[in-house]
Amino acid sequence: MRKLSILMAFILLPLALVAQVESPKATIFGGYSYLRNNSNGFNGWTGQGTYNFTRNFGLTADFAGNYRTLDSATILGFGASTNQHMYTYMFGPTATAYFGKSSIFAHALFGQAHSSLGAGVSIPIIGGISTGVRSANAFAMAFGGGLDIGVSKHFAIRAAQVDYLQTRFSPTDALTTGLSTSVNDRQNSLRYQAGIVFRF
Repeated sequence: MRKLSILMAFILLPLALVAQVESPKATIFGGYSYLRNNSNGFNGWTGQGTYNFTRNFGLTADFAGNYRTLDSATILGFGASTNQHMYTYMFGPTATAYFGKSSIFAHALFGQAHSSLGAGVSIPIIGGISTGVRSANAFAMAFGGGLDIGVSKHFAIRAAQVDYLQTRFSPTDALTTGLSTSVNDRQNSLRYQAGIVFRF
């Protein structure tokens, strides 16, 4: 943790001294989220809001939902599938350095993860029916950062946000919700996000 803080300081401090441009008071980000846990890939959405108390430091609220289909089968128009969902709700400090209209940032986020396993069937004419099978909540934290490419004063493209995400589901919860196949109480994931940033 200490090494990560020192590394962030060495990266962000010099950039913070570059061209002093006006920084936004708040930003809202929304876009695509990809989560990789062991060999499992999840696709989904993400949303973030950051309020900047100073030019370089703010507080971020981060929400994301990621999904994958474990198994699916279709026979004579009848279908069945098993789906796994993972939602995260996290908050924490963000350090940002601006250069021109663009910026780089690093954050440390803490909160909760919700993992669930569901099953569904598809019946011709009637349509789809689904139900939850098992769900669980656990502590979650993410460390990472990214690059926003400024297009105008109030608009930017988040080219990349990469986070190390750790969740702490019990081995039983991780196995029964489809998140992990290992008997470990810490699940390590890599999260990539990209999308649009609005600045205010």
